[in-house]
Amino acid sequence: MISSEPNRIYEDPALRPREDDPVRPGGLELTRRAVALSGLRPGSVVLDIGCGAGAAVRYLNDSCALRAIGIDLSSIPSAERRREVPGILFVRASGLCLPFSDAVMDAVLAECSLSLMGNLDKALNECSRVLKPGGSLLVHDLFMQDRHAGAKIKSPAGCRLTGVIMIREWIEKLEGGGFSVAFWEDHTRALKEFAARLIFSHGSLEAFWPGARSADGMEQAGEIHYGASSANPGYFLAVAKKSKKE
Repeated sequence: MISSEPNRIYEDPALRPREDDPVRPGGLELTRRAVALSGLRPGSVVLDIGCGAGAAVRYLNDSCALRAIGIDLSSIPSAERRREVPGILFVRASGLCLPFSDAVMDAVLAECSLSLMGNLDKALNECSRVLKPGGSLLVHDLFMQDRHAGAKIKSPAGCRLTGVIMIREWIEKLEGGGFSVAFWEDHTRALKEFAARLIFSHGSLEAFWPGARSADGMEQAGEIHYGASSANPGYFLAVAKKSKKE
């Protein structure tokens, strides 16, 4: 469970991404695809949960004519973006307790963040709460391709993949949270390309994982890498609609 922990990757100077290079599979291409599938109109208000360094927030505002708001548990990206991008709101907050009123968002964007929150049901309930009736939940995230991967994926190191579930479970949780799935696409290839890019840039996946520089970090990173690779995770893009009935 890591719901109270910031995404430390953005707090490590050696691993900080460029503002136009989000550290997740698919990059801004999947953001672009999700927006296209959602049919959002210019001026729509979009909340990016787990916005990290703010690449998607800036893209949504500058290239899609949307009014994007970013939230992240890490204080560094939000403070930097407030200085560098006046007029765009970045808030330090948890996806499990969104600091917004009910039914104020046209869309919620969650790019590889819901599975990290420790309580997926609560996170989905919060997304539904802040969305207007008929609003869109745009999700890119990991899923398990091996039904027996659960034990492998939960390492003593507190692997960040502990929230990964199978596609059927994702759909059940989305529907249980009051959403109907309008689009679902498999983008596992983007996950494999992302892993290859990390290995090329950092020498290995172990060197990339946050915590790898601590005293026992290499051992923890190895456990995480083993859990991730043995579980054979996939990656998906989904657009779900909140019911129009209150």
